[in-house]
Amino acid sequence: MRTALAVILALVIGVPGGWMIAMLLTPLLWKLEPILHMELAGHSGPSDWVFFVVWAVVIPALFLVLRFTILRQRKNSP
Repeated sequence: MRTALAVILALVIGVPGGWMIAMLLTPLLWKLEPILHMELAGHSGPSDWVFFVVWAVVIPALFLVLRFTILRQRKNSP
């Protein structure tokens, strides 16, 4: 049950949170384009693969944090 709750919370928080992080990275991505010689962001924001990479990092990290905080709270409760 705790794992399911952590998964749901990680998705509910991680999807919009990852989207905001990716959008905030747009100016940095524009600066990296000439260095890396590839298009990282367009006029409307980051490339799709940038969103997927951010989500692939943010959602599992949130899951781990939530899972261990929920687990710790269960151990400390009477």
